[in-house]
Amino acid sequence: MQRLGRLSWAQILALSAPAMLFAGFQIPMSVYAPAFLAEHVGLSLASIGTIMLIGRLWDMINDPILGLLSDATRSPIGRRRPWIIAGAPIAMLGTWQIYFASAGATFGEILFWMIVLYTGWTMFIVAHGAWGVEISDNYDERSRIFGFKMLAVAAALPLFAIGPAILERTTSATLADQMRLMGWIVIVGMPLAIAWLLWLMPEPKCDPSKLTWSALAESYFVVFKRPAFALISAAYFFVGISDAIGSTLYLFLVRDGLALPDWAATFLVVQALFGFLSIPLWYWISRKTNKRIALIGVLVVQLALAPLPMFLPAGNLGVFAAYTAAKGLIWGAEYMLLRAIVSDLVDVDAASSGENRAGVFYASFNLTLGLAGAVGSASLLWGLGYLGFDPKAPAAERAGYADTLRALATFAPLACAVMGLALVSAFKMKREDRLTAQTQTAQALHADA
Repeated sequence: MQRLGRLSWAQILALSAPAMLFAGFQIPMSVYAPAFLAEHVGLSLASIGTIMLIGRLWDMINDPILGLLSDATRSPIGRRRPWIIAGAPIAMLGTWQIYFASAGATFGEILFWMIVLYTGWTMFIVAHGAWGVEISDNYDERSRIFGFKMLAVAAALPLFAIGPAILERTTSATLADQMRLMGWIVIVGMPLAIAWLLWLMPEPKCDPSKLTWSALAESYFVVFKRPAFALISAAYFFVGISDAIGSTLYLFLVRDGLALPDWAATFLVVQALFGFLSIPLWYWISRKTNKRIALIGVLVVQLALAPLPMFLPAGNLGVFAAYTAAKGLIWGAEYMLLRAIVSDLVDVDAASSGENRAGVFYASFNLTLGLAGAVGSASLLWGLGYLGFDPKAPAAERAGYADTLRALATFAPLACAVMGLALVSAFKMKREDRLTAQTQTAQALHADA
């Protein structure tokens, strides 16, 4: 079948549904897992940082390989479906072992199952992401597709945060109870989301890409082939490192930096609700202008909000709620716009190479994001451990690190926003450039036919 100009409502909802499960991987791993592994399992922050680093590096190494394998797959059910079907049970097994980890589990056990977890999710995410990249040939529809995917993540945030928030507000539940609840949502929800996706979503029929050693080597460097590709890859890195540091720090900042114990999960719900409302706004801005201008707007808002953690009064719920709501107004918008830009770059590459390498491109940009996550979360945890911060210490001792936590929450996003703005400002691709590439690709495919 041909690529679609516009997806029906049923199709775009089916394509977006797995993104809700991705949130069940990303939120616990970035927000809850460091504290869970320290306080429940009993690992040191340095050990947790090492586990996170190795897991992310494993993911980073595998991203381009799995993207290339997905592009080169020939099967009766398409190029992407086999990898989603194969990756899901591996991800579910890893979820069971990590989210339900017992107290006293060793460094080696957690590391092994973290690698299993990342392997399954990488198989799933790369194939699903490539499917979304290549399904439509319409400039604005791609923003709509990735906007809906981010809306699905925003809708999932309350799903994964409300349960822990209810436990946080009404019971004496521990972090272990919150992790188990999120684990059950992933394990039960994943088969349902996959079934919906496979039932309703068509997959474009493309000739498989060539699977060669040279193609594998190129897949690691494809994002540096042209200045425009390299700029967006670098922007991905700084957005990713800011997100990794902010997410890993979040529980410690709210509990110990701002003296709001037992409120972290609740305010995740607030941020998600405002994110759900704001993504359509940024999509509308990208349609009225272009994706580059909309992304610059998101980064400008991030730059304006970055200094605020240094000045938030301790223990003040109202002020922190307002800050969280403001953060929600840009939540996910940068990823929506960056991924939509990547879709456009796939057409630019196809116009020059004659191949549709959506899997390789999606995975290669994810490689940059994985590197950012590895560097951001590991360096933060190692740094806190070096400074003597211990999540298991008494509250009064942890409160002594409030200024340190606030400073980290301020300066990392501030620096990353400045770098991101500089990179995106230098990126000059516009709507008209992408339409030219689309026309050239269509003409090449027509000539081959």
